Amino acid sequence: MAVELGTIKFLEDSEDQAMMLHGILAEELLFPTHKRYVIWATVMAARCTDLMSLAQDVAAGLDDVSKRDIRFALNRMSVTNPYFFSRNYAQVNAGGSLDGLNLRPFDEINVNDEVGYHYACIAISMVNGGYNCFRSHVASLQQLGQNDSAIDQAMRLTSALMAMRQILFTKNQWDAE
Repeated sequence: MAVELGTIKFLEDSEDQAMMLHGILAEELLFPTHKRYVIWATVMAARCTDLMSLAQDVAAGLDDVSKRDIRFALNRMSVTNPYFFSRNYAQVNAGGSLDGLNLRPFDEINVNDEVGYHYACIAISMVNGGYNCFRSHVASLQQLGQNDSAIDQAMRLTSALMAMRQILFTKNQWDAE
């Protein structure tokens, strides 16, 4: 049996993951806007054009203001994720703060949707393996009143999209043979 999601047909070896993504997308724990932040942040962090096509099938596009928020999240996480990850494995008695990275303070970047921004950051950090940043942004979401069920939906959505990336890569490679 094949499962279709948007314009993509999934074979039996990946139908569980396709059904999982379909189910997570149908949940209404996250606001629709925040769901789009998670989807597009994951897609952009994964740097996968096939995943971008899937996202266009399952999520509405973004306005310029939302894209700006997500670009800030992507660009800041591209620095902080590897930096703070590496500090877990090396004892260096210097640096170790955002100040040392010359990033503007958060309140100076004027994101439009602070909650959406933090959802984007947890998705990006999951893709990048930026665990310290991930924990920090989850805590920020909790402080902003987001419930754990919505945060969990964002985490499962990111995981399902990353599974789709693997499935699409494998399909494209083996279909080309």
